[in-house]
Amino acid sequence: MLLTGGGIVLGTTLGTVPATAMGQDDSDDDEESDSIEFTGDGVTVTEEFEIDGGPTLIDGVHEGESTFEVRAVPSENGQDYSLLSHIGPFDGSTGTFVEEGTYVLYVDADGPWELTVQQPHVSEDDAENPPFSITSSGTDWIGPILFDGDTVVKAMYEAESYFRVDVVPQETENDDFVWNGRELVFDAIGPFGGVTAVHTEGVGYVTVSAVDEWTLEIE
Repeated sequence: MLLTGGGIVLGTTLGTVPATAMGQDDSDDDEESDSIEFTGDGVTVTEEFEIDGGPTLIDGVHEGESTFEVRAVPSENGQDYSLLSHIGPFDGSTGTFVEEGTYVLYVDADGPWELTVQQPHVSEDDAENPPFSITSSGTDWIGPILFDGDTVVKAMYEAESYFRVDVVPQETENDDFVWNGRELVFDAIGPFGGVTAVHTEGVGYVTVSAVDEWTLEIE
């Protein structure tokens, strides 16, 4: 199911397929592509799967106590993408823009894990228009949002830990501010309050990496 707040998607909570191989969920919802699900234990390289090109969102659970890192690695020469990096138990959602191609997931973990990968693609009419505010906690993604090329993002975080905010655009053509599939908005350690404008124009998603409660205002 989709978790929503104020009419905007906050993340995903999906069931898992109890198998090490991938499974697909055929859906007629225009806002979501088919989801692909993986489960495993410890360090694993998954089977190959196809990426259409665009925002690639990952919903993950990790029961280990150490590194939990997930990378999308192309089967042929090309750029690999960091999808998730965390230490300890994890239950959250994040993502990045991934170019079209055939990929495997490289999972570095020290315990059982579950991953669901999906590629939403929506029209501007289906995206949320600012202004709005969101209060949540932990690692999560927010969207779809319609950015105008000068959208302002305000953030507040009070914990003594890392806090990072990125924008994942639906399209990356002629975007000089996107690196490794994201436009960096904030990157801090410890209590933080800030405001900035983002350059993304059109449909996009916000990803937040954190371990405690945070508030975003998008205007």
